[in-house]
Amino acid sequence: MLDVVRNPEWKSIVVKVIAIHLMLAVIMYLFLNHQVGQIHHALVNQNAALVGHVLKQDPQLENDMIHLITQGAQQSEIEEGKRVLAQYAYKENMSVGDQPVFANNALSTKTAAAVLLFCIPFLLLLLWEYRKIFEKIRTISIAAEQIVEHQLEKRLPDNIEGDFGALGRSFNTMAERLHNSLEQLKQERTFLRNLLSDISHQLKTPLASLIVFNENLLNDPDMKQEIRKKFLERSGQQLERMEWLIISLLKLARVEAGAIRFHKEHIRLREIIDHAVQSLRMLAEQKTQKIHIHGDRDLCVRADEEWLTEALINLMKNAMEHSPPEGIIDITLEENPLFTTLIIRDQGEGISPEDLPHIFERFYRGGGKTKSQSIGIGLSLSKSIIEEQGGIITVSSEPGRGTEFKVSFHKGDR
Repeated sequence: MLDVVRNPEWKSIVVKVIAIHLMLAVIMYLFLNHQVGQIHHALVNQNAALVGHVLKQDPQLENDMIHLITQGAQQSEIEEGKRVLAQYAYKENMSVGDQPVFANNALSTKTAAAVLLFCIPFLLLLLWEYRKIFEKIRTISIAAEQIVEHQLEKRLPDNIEGDFGALGRSFNTMAERLHNSLEQLKQERTFLRNLLSDISHQLKTPLASLIVFNENLLNDPDMKQEIRKKFLERSGQQLERMEWLIISLLKLARVEAGAIRFHKEHIRLREIIDHAVQSLRMLAEQKTQKIHIHGDRDLCVRADEEWLTEALINLMKNAMEHSPPEGIIDITLEENPLFTTLIIRDQGEGISPEDLPHIFERFYRGGGKTKSQSIGIGLSLSKSIIEEQGGIITVSSEPGRGTEFKVSFHKGDR
């Protein structure tokens, strides 16, 4: 019941009905008072005529007549009067229209007509109020049709009270969710299209090399053994490159599509870093590079150990590839009241301001002098892994002074 009372439409109708009811009650009171006054006037005239006629015939009956008119008659006198009047068809069950007092008043007809006229304002009020309600319903209907036609810009008023306000808020929420769902579908289509384009583009070069190697091996049966071995080694390298590329792209696609459920747990950052360093030990030895680790060994974050290790390996590998031989990679662990942060610094040539905004894009390779074997997918994969787990990754760099990556996790996620 309270929900109905809160509706502005209900309040509007109730207030106007009460106002009209009071107004009509006053009018009805005045009308009936006027009709009763006319009847009273007719009764007075009739009694006056009766007294005047009788007293003209017999003046001695004046006291009896005045007492009868002003004080009322006894029951025996009433019965005797009825008996005499009945002889002239003047009875209680005669038609009201035959009563001289009501002959010119027609009280019943006038009252019925007044009541009928009084119903008209109520009907007009209902028509007016329901017209406003139907207008709101038509607005909702038109908005729903636009939603069906994928025109999601239409919004309903949602800042009013009552059921229509609640309906407007629910409708707008539904439209916003549909809009977000359609946008997400568009983004997923774009992502899939770009991913397929990237895969085909990146596979062209190794496939072309494999075709050339294979044709040379088939068409030259007299090829020297060392040349044949060199071709096979290069084919193996291209196959490894393709395998790594496909696996990395599939990982990236799964992460960005939200198809991975990260198993978050409290893990020590130092243990993750040690695993990543162990995986990259061979590359570090080839370039005689050193990795220095600083900071608290007991700092923890809440993340998926396997996937976070994957992200850090890619970041550290990027730092090693862009650092000179015998260079140093500094890894620092630190914390503040809000974040636990891991910092990876290299001694490479740095990143130009033009390239810096694009380094996390898939297959983007900057225009630096250092030529690595990277194809520009590791940083993109690391960024997706870290951000999907609630982390933040940022980069800062100056040409000639190296690059610094910061990976931060909010302490509230522990």
